[in-house]
Amino acid sequence: MEKTPHPDSSLIDAFGGTSKVAEFFEITTGAVSQWRLTGMPKSRKKTLRFARPRVYRAWELASAQQPQPAEASNA
Repeated sequence: MEKTPHPDSSLIDAFGGTSKVAEFFEITTGAVSQWRLTGMPKSRKKTLRFARPRVYRAWELASAQQPQPAEASNA
């Protein structure tokens, strides 16, 4: 059974992928991979927001344009 990625998965991609995010936070790639399913901790997202504000803002804008799961089911 395949699990649906959390919307934060695209944020990880925007910052260069699992390995880059893990290196930035000095944690394992396994931890970052888990965030792809469960979402990033708020404190980590805030750190990325301040570290690369342009990348974060571009991700926010792109995410806002994507239909949310609840909206997609109502279509």
